[in-house]
Amino acid sequence: MRFIRLVSVLLIAVTGMLLLWAPAAIAQTRRTGSAEGIKASDELEAKLTPYVGQVLDLVELGTGGRFVRPTLQGISTRLGEITALRLVPEGLTGVKSVRLQGISRIMAGREVLYQAADRGRSNTFARRQRELYEEELRESAQRMREHGIEPWPALTAEEHAAEVEQLTAFVQQVRGSFPALELVETHEFLVATDILPEQVAPFVASLDSMHDFLCTLYGIPQGEPVWKGKCLVFAFTREEDFLAFEGRFMNTQPQGVHGLCHQRSDGRVVMACYRGNDPAAFAHTLVHETSHGFNHRWLSPARIPSWLNEGLAEWVGSQVVPGSGQIRAKEAAAFEAMRAGGRVGENFFADDPGARIAPLQYGVASSLVRFLVSRDRKRFSQFVQMVKEGSSAEDALQATYRATLDELLIVYGRAIGVPNLTP
Repeated sequence: MRFIRLVSVLLIAVTGMLLLWAPAAIAQTRRTGSAEGIKASDELEAKLTPYVGQVLDLVELGTGGRFVRPTLQGISTRLGEITALRLVPEGLTGVKSVRLQGISRIMAGREVLYQAADRGRSNTFARRQRELYEEELRESAQRMREHGIEPWPALTAEEHAAEVEQLTAFVQQVRGSFPALELVETHEFLVATDILPEQVAPFVASLDSMHDFLCTLYGIPQGEPVWKGKCLVFAFTREEDFLAFEGRFMNTQPQGVHGLCHQRSDGRVVMACYRGNDPAAFAHTLVHETSHGFNHRWLSPARIPSWLNEGLAEWVGSQVVPGSGQIRAKEAAAFEAMRAGGRVGENFFADDPGARIAPLQYGVASSLVRFLVSRDRKRFSQFVQMVKEGSSAEDALQATYRATLDELLIVYGRAIGVPNLTP
């Protein structure tokens, strides 16, 4: 009996030692067995650490879902390897833990920091979506070249950063003349303004909303870069400062406008405006003018005819800033003029490089764009894309809506109570 009890005690002791030793041994085995994984994890952690507390461009999931402009709150690790990212989605305050295993791609600073290896079905959908979008871009570029148009070049992270640095330096130069300017930076915009911070915040938010709205309209995956670096906006409180800036730094003498968008042939976009006394009108001006810059930067430098360019800008402004009554007033005046004369006005569809629609025709343009979108939103996106690829508005309309410009006016005229509407 003593012998049996002694053996039992020894077995219990040995078992206890094994239980104590096993986790450490398993952990050591895991560490040893995943040395390559730990090294890759360390490299990724080194790339991500500077962005803790900062906004990432994009966290793309293997399912195809996307966190656009999330804040990286922290990095979770286990046994020396990253297991998850702790993210605060844009516009929210709660932290969401996203497993690294379910992430397909991470972008920050316009650079791909992480791209998952092919792990089968877990990343198939996101990868296929990306491949389809890249294939569409290649096909679009081919159509542009057939029309003698060169697409905007894809920029490296370093080129984007260099452009932002140059834009920031320009702001510092302008501050020499306007020292009250303060720089507000979002993921897509640099806003130099003398408007008080608590007053300017909602206007800056409308810029980001415009950017996302047009990305959705044109089928651009949110998080993909559009601007060269960022879009630079100068927003002044007083009209005289806006005019002085335009004359001194942009070599223009604007009259009767609240804002201007400057679109350079190298892809840089600089917009300037002043606040005035109507907050909704100011927000509309910001969206209207910067949407011109967005359309300039989409796909190619190809020019959009004035009626479509202004109509788009007005319609987008009405969607992003619904509180502004500007568009309704302009369209009401345009409808009255069309009903009285039966025409949209002289040279409305003119496609010459210097052609500009008249002020009264802005209401015609916005309501016509609204009409086309309401008929078929996808066709409208394809219509604008064909114009950016080098087709005339007439050819693009025929290819997408199966109508000529004259036929479009007849159908549009009937819809607004002006039968037999003509140019």
